[in-house]
Amino acid sequence: MPIEEDFTEALRTTLQTLEPPSTHSLLAGGVHRGRRRRRRRALAVGVSGAAVLALVGLGATIASGQLPGGRTADQTLTGPAASSTTGSATASTTPKPTFTGTLPAARALATLTGLLPAGLTTSTPPGGERSGQLWVDDGHGKSLLEVHVSRQTSTAALRGHVFAGTTPSADGTLIKTTQSPPGPGPGHQTVNVLHPDGLHVTIMEWQSPNQNTPSTRATPILTTTQLRAVATSTQWQ
Repeated sequence: MPIEEDFTEALRTTLQTLEPPSTHSLLAGGVHRGRRRRRRRALAVGVSGAAVLALVGLGATIASGQLPGGRTADQTLTGPAASSTTGSATASTTPKPTFTGTLPAARALATLTGLLPAGLTTSTPPGGERSGQLWVDDGHGKSLLEVHVSRQTSTAALRGHVFAGTTPSADGTLIKTTQSPPGPGPGHQTVNVLHPDGLHVTIMEWQSPNQNTPSTRATPILTTTQLRAVATSTQWQ
C-alpha cells in the first residue's frame, strides 16, 4: 500500500477513537467566566463611585465650614497648637518704632498740637513747618514753642552733656528741665527727654512770639508740669 494511503487510514482510525467535546460543558463554563468578569467590573465601578462620592462629600463639608469631629473651619484652636499659633501672631505684631533718624518737623508739629491743653489757639509762624515752631495763644499773648524729635543710635554724647548729673527714672528714661529768667532775650524753659531706645524729645517754650525779642508775658502759657507731660508722652514713639 502506498505511503499516502497508509497515512490517510491512520488518520481516519485516530479520529474515530476521539470523543466529541461536551458542548453543554463548554457553554456552561463560558457563561460562568462571563458572569465572574461582570461582577468584578461592577465591584470596581462601585468602589470608584464611592470614592468620588466621598471626595464630593468632603468638599461640601469643608465648603460649609464643618470639619470632621464636629469642628468648624473657623473654630478657635485650643491646646499646644493654639499656643503656637497665638505666639507666632503675637511675635509678628510686636510694635516697632514708627521712625528712625529725625522725625519730620510737620509730623512733630502735628503731634505737639494734639498734645496741647484745650482752650489754646495755635498758628504757624513763618518757616515754622520747617523748623518745628508753633505759636500758641491763651488770649493773653503769644508764646513760641519749638519741638525737635529724633532717634539716636548713640546716646553717649547726650548723656554726658545734656543729661549730665540726671538720675534716670525706673525704666531708664532721662528727663532734664532747664529755665532761663527774663533778660536781654525772652524767658524760656526747655524739657529734654531721652528714652532707653534712643528716642530724644526736646521742647522749648518762650515767653514771647520770637526768640530774639524781650518777653511779652510774665509767665509761660504752659507750666513746667504741662511741658514735661507733653515731652514725655508716648505719642512720640
